[in-house]
Amino acid sequence: MQSINSKDNQYLKLARSLQQKKGREENRSFLIEGSRLAEEAVAAHLAIRFALLSEAAEARARLAAAQLDAAGHMVYSLPDNLLQGVSATENSQGIVLVAVLPETAPLPEAIKLPRGGHCYALLDAVADPGNIGAIIRSAYAAGVAGLILGPGCADPYNPKAVRAAMGGLFRLPLYMATSDEEGYRLAQERNLTLLGAAMGGCDIRELGQKLHEPHMWLFGSEAAGLSAFWRAKADALVSLPMADAAESLNVAAAAAVLFYQSFFRK
Repeated sequence: MQSINSKDNQYLKLARSLQQKKGREENRSFLIEGSRLAEEAVAAHLAIRFALLSEAAEARARLAAAQLDAAGHMVYSLPDNLLQGVSATENSQGIVLVAVLPETAPLPEAIKLPRGGHCYALLDAVADPGNIGAIIRSAYAAGVAGLILGPGCADPYNPKAVRAAMGGLFRLPLYMATSDEEGYRLAQERNLTLLGAAMGGCDIRELGQKLHEPHMWLFGSEAAGLSAFWRAKADALVSLPMADAAESLNVAAAAAVLFYQSFFRK
């Protein structure tokens, strides 16, 4: 394990740049922070460029760093105040990984949605990275076969999204669509029933057979809901029953409930 003692160190500069999307794209890398996520990254066999370990790191973080070191990854020890310049959390656990950004090329040619899945999902301009991460976490837990992020969605490799996804980001098939038409074409190729989450849609209890068939959930932006494009393409618009005084659900909360409706009907 080598030491870093200067804020101008090249590895620290690189890590700091990854707080911004431009830095992530230019360096094809992203940040993974915390002991649990470090363990998840190792278990998922992610390509790790290097790790930063605070001299005041917790025991669990030191164990994760030792595993990385034993696996041949570079681990750098540094004072706590230097790691704070990289950390996006107020109470850092003392370990930050710099991982290689997976390829998220346009869908039609290089990458395809997995075939044969029961449930898929598409996000339409979901702009909050925390919501993106929470949806990824729920989707992976509920066995969603693949998730498409349409235009206008937050970057799933934003540090806030990475933390909220809690390891689901490392395992869930995730794809970036360059247009709504691209996402729609993929759904058609797999004969998926399109179910749009929308206020005023039919009660989910009325869907009947549709949830037993291969389908794709559509979730719209936090402010505007599903776009006109996806409302028109949906085979059904679906809502969750709520108490009389309730106005709506957060998109991540609604997604979790709907994913499990699909999970129960596999």
